[in-house]
Amino acid sequence: MLELMAGAGSAEAVIAAVQSAADSIFIRIGGARSGALTEAALAKAVRYCRVRGCRVYAMLDTLVADNEAAAAAGLARRASELGVDALIAQDLGFIRIARAVEPDLPVFAGTRLGLHNAAGIEAARQLGVSRVFLPPELSLEEIAALAARSDVELAVAAQAQLCPARAGQCWLSAVLGEGSANRGNCSGPCSRRFSLGGRMDDRPLAQKDALLLEHLGRLEAAGVTAVSVGGGTERPEQLAKLVEVFSACIREGRGPSGAETDALDEIFARRAHTDAYLAGRPEDTAAGEQLPDRDAGRTAERAMAAERRGYGKRELRRVRVEFFAAAKPGRPLLAGVQDSDGNRAEYTGPVAGELPGVELTDKTVSEELARTKGTPYHCDRVLSFILPGCRVPPDAVAEARRSLVHSLSALRAQPPKRAHAALPRPEHGAAAPAERLAVCVETLSARQLSDELLELKPDWLYIPLEQVAAAAPQLERFAAAGVGVAAVLPRVIEDSELEETGRLLGAARNAGVSDALVGNLGHIALARLAGMAVRGDYGLNIFNSYALEAAAEAGLSSVTASFELRLEQMKGLSGAAELEIIGYGRLPIMLTERCIIKASARRCVCENGVKLSDEFGRAMPVLREYVCRNAVYGPDKVFMADRAEELRLSGAARMRLMFTNEGARECAAVTRACMGLSDYRPNGLTRGFYYKGVE
Repeated sequence: MLELMAGAGSAEAVIAAVQSAADSIFIRIGGARSGALTEAALAKAVRYCRVRGCRVYAMLDTLVADNEAAAAAGLARRASELGVDALIAQDLGFIRIARAVEPDLPVFAGTRLGLHNAAGIEAARQLGVSRVFLPPELSLEEIAALAARSDVELAVAAQAQLCPARAGQCWLSAVLGEGSANRGNCSGPCSRRFSLGGRMDDRPLAQKDALLLEHLGRLEAAGVTAVSVGGGTERPEQLAKLVEVFSACIREGRGPSGAETDALDEIFARRAHTDAYLAGRPEDTAAGEQLPDRDAGRTAERAMAAERRGYGKRELRRVRVEFFAAAKPGRPLLAGVQDSDGNRAEYTGPVAGELPGVELTDKTVSEELARTKGTPYHCDRVLSFILPGCRVPPDAVAEARRSLVHSLSALRAQPPKRAHAALPRPEHGAAAPAERLAVCVETLSARQLSDELLELKPDWLYIPLEQVAAAAPQLERFAAAGVGVAAVLPRVIEDSELEETGRLLGAARNAGVSDALVGNLGHIALARLAGMAVRGDYGLNIFNSYALEAAAEAGLSSVTASFELRLEQMKGLSGAAELEIIGYGRLPIMLTERCIIKASARRCVCENGVKLSDEFGRAMPVLREYVCRNAVYGPDKVFMADRAEELRLSGAARMRLMFTNEGARECAAVTRACMGLSDYRPNGLTRGFYYKGVE
């Protein structure tokens, strides 16, 4: 049977989910981030859930910097000591940290790690992950194929607010100065108004909510272990109704009734929802313009009030127990209880027969012990052995029941005993500053390759894998001049796209391309099979030394640091692999599965690209990425040519120049400036996050 997980963002939401029959809850931890519980609130939540047979997963919803590693290890240790059942990691480095300090505590890979193919899931398993949260963009057929090839549990979001970007590949909120999604602080700017392609499209990035209630049986048949509802942002009343309906459908092996569907529509104020990703129709996830409905809002408030009265008063008896009792004249009343997990409590009462009182019988004792209403326990049976002539005070058996329930709850609340270990230091010390920064030029098309750029002889030339064939003559000339050539793999390569990607890799290798840049764990093996040296791209979100060392162990010879790091944070990063830093270019701020270019133009004009503009007039280029996914780039260009020495002293060995919609002449001019050969400065410049960092 599917495990039903519920995202609880408050103490009340924990109660709402548990009392509505969630099998497990997941809670954000880690300080003041939105929806994160304090340690005291977490301790109460874990105790509450453990007593009631509901598992608790603690999620550290952020990338971890090196100076935060000890604190992250402390959070993992404290969560384990409190009795959580697993940790959920959104950071490659935190997986390594958690496995080191809490070797007995399971670790799950969160959605933001972007594990979307079998090779990526296998790589996570080798890191010690026992469950993977799959991205919502996968179809049912793709999920089934992954489950058939995976040795870890798979979890799917069966209800969630959909983001237009692939998980872990959104920096929009950070670029707009409003908090980093990768640090758990997304401000949700994608729901705002933007103009797209020169005309107002209302809310072109807005997505409907995912709702897979009709497909629970298919997901289970496909091999999914668990489904989640809520993400911690829903009101407790809404979460309660979600859990109530989903739990009933899972338990009874059916789809939702009309009344249940109406109840969900009502409590969510008729918010638009979809199963389009699961059905393989990403274009149908667009929400478009949704005007507020005051009547629906008032109806939702009334529904939530009724729901709150429900979970606030009930105690769901979900833990199965058995009582036993024995009494013999002249001996103390003995009673005990055992739950389905093997916890056992005993009670010794007054001596039977010595004091005036009520006479015990098997029937009266059984009836009294079975009265577990108002407790978390459901009594399956009572075994009693009462001999005649046993008299006890009137409330003796009731006191036995109360004492046993209290003792059993105390036992159930006890966290398991687990091994703990100190956080090891990274195996490699910080890299010594390179003698010089290697210059790596990345272009998006052959049109940007010119004789002028060739004369500059950068150390490396990067080009998208799918552009290698078109650029083959130019690439040969660059390679002949001693320039290393690397192919940039798409950040998303689903298993259904592997055959074509493999063909492109083989052709690139035959054309003399020696290296590949990968932005996902699941793509490393693919590039190595093609005989290429593999380098890590920014899509990996390498934010700390532990992540960098894990990447190096996976076979990466260089790693592009997260561009959300400050230069000061980069200085101590492990020297396990060469560090690459983006020194020029528009920062990538979103990778969408849905082609928003096509949605705007009503036809496929992906090759031309468009501009996405916000209310302040900031224009962000939208360009096609592999198989009609869209990459959105920042409005300004990072420019660090005049700070190259600072990049070198921060530990970087390579500086990348990322060209997007620049012409060939501009590419050459910027490269010359970044090599220290001119004072050229393009327009619209920024220092990115290298000094200010992100929240």
